[in-house]
Amino acid sequence: MYVYIARRLLLFIPTIILVSIISFLLLRVVPGDPAVARLIGPTGTADFTRDELMAAQKKLGTDRPLVVQYFDWSGGLLTGDLGRSMFDDSKVNGKIARGLPISVELAIGAIVISLALAIPLGIVSAVYQNTWIDYVGRFVAITGITVPLFVFAIMILFVLVTVFNWLPPPGYNQIWEEPWTNIKQMLFPIAALSFTRIGYMARITRSGMLDVLREDYVRTARAKGLRETLVINRHALRNAMLPVLTLSGFQFAVLLGGTVIIERIFRLPGMGETFLDGIGNRDFTVVQGVVMTMIGAILIINLIVDLLYGVLDPRIRYG
Repeated sequence: MYVYIARRLLLFIPTIILVSIISFLLLRVVPGDPAVARLIGPTGTADFTRDELMAAQKKLGTDRPLVVQYFDWSGGLLTGDLGRSMFDDSKVNGKIARGLPISVELAIGAIVISLALAIPLGIVSAVYQNTWIDYVGRFVAITGITVPLFVFAIMILFVLVTVFNWLPPPGYNQIWEEPWTNIKQMLFPIAALSFTRIGYMARITRSGMLDVLREDYVRTARAKGLRETLVINRHALRNAMLPVLTLSGFQFAVLLGGTVIIERIFRLPGMGETFLDGIGNRDFTVVQGVVMTMIGAILIINLIVDLLYGVLDPRIRYG
């Protein structure tokens, strides 16, 4: 297994290099000059001379050839330095360090709640296939899949404000500093993210369970007189979890960088908000830093998911 992990880690290198090149070049072809955005600033007043613009471009390094700019930026990646913001000259590492815990908390909370609700829902739907219980479970799952995330999030806010006359506290407080305030801030965003993922996971769980319940070893276990709960929990559930594990890893990676809508609706300064601000400000280094952080997280999550396959299915061996 250690050889397998070493090989996978080595494969990270060409992937990261390729993504860094693509993200770097794509940002350079997007209309807009970070020097202009910096000179305009938050006021939006375009009052500067051509000499000031050229001086700003020289300071940011955007007047140099693209090859020089890329190697200057990528050289910092080797030491973990993502550079400085082109908009306000702050360190990109600091911006990501402030936004990443929020996105991680949202992602972990959404995945945990989704699994806790979707797996039992999928199991019950599979065991009681084509009964009213199955129909209710399928209706809940399909509703979660079809209702857009922003619609559900706005509905939550609408009910909180109009019915209960309560709005979650703005911003973000660390859970170890102000746990109750953190719970009030994160509970409803996590609920919105969870609902849209419960449908996918419940459907995958149901399909996996239906496939496993038709296997010969499950029929043999039932023929031996084992209790149905023992057959489900020990013989069927473990093998049915492989596709659920794959989907969970994918959803977690998506949530880390794809919570822009939720963060904007609930005013949470996470990674999605940082990414969106970077695009709006033509802040190349911030956008590149967020992209590289997300790629690193996705690669690590995929590796962990692959290793967990061997835990769920002993037949899987890593060479």
